Amino acid sequence: MHALKQIHRVLQPRGVLGDLRPDRYPDPGQPHPHLPSVRWASGGREIPAGVLEKAPENLRRHRTATLELQRAIGEGLFVLESTEAFPFRYHFRTEEIFETFLRTGWKQTTLGAPARRRLHGLRRAHPAGQIVVIEPFRLNVLKKQGGG
Repeated sequence: MHALKQIHRVLQPRGVLGDLRPDRYPDPGQPHPHLPSVRWASGGREIPAGVLEKAPENLRRHRTATLELQRAIGEGLFVLESTEAFPFRYHFRTEEIFETFLRTGWKQTTLGAPARRRLHGLRRAHPAGQIVVIEPFRLNVLKKQGGG
């Protein structure tokens, strides 16, 4: 909430804030998060392999961020002008590039053993292809309310 209050403080009256982030908990009360799906794309088809698993502390941060945004709206700091959920697609030409990205870009994210085996099997069955990760994202456009 501290960051949202600081943003509110420095924004001009009726200033606009864009909040773009992974959409893990559109409703923070939901029991299961929306996780990125992993697919093998080959020959114009995408075949599901599984989902990327997020560390519990990572998921808690996502839920907390959604709750804090709702709280800032409830306190009248911002009005939600619009919101859009959409799938963001990452493409990886090789498994090595994908593994490097998991280690360096998504440090608290893993591909579980069943999904990994399925991905390997799909790669063997359809060698001309690539890994596609589809991650749910949300863009919230908020307008500053109140003075100062």
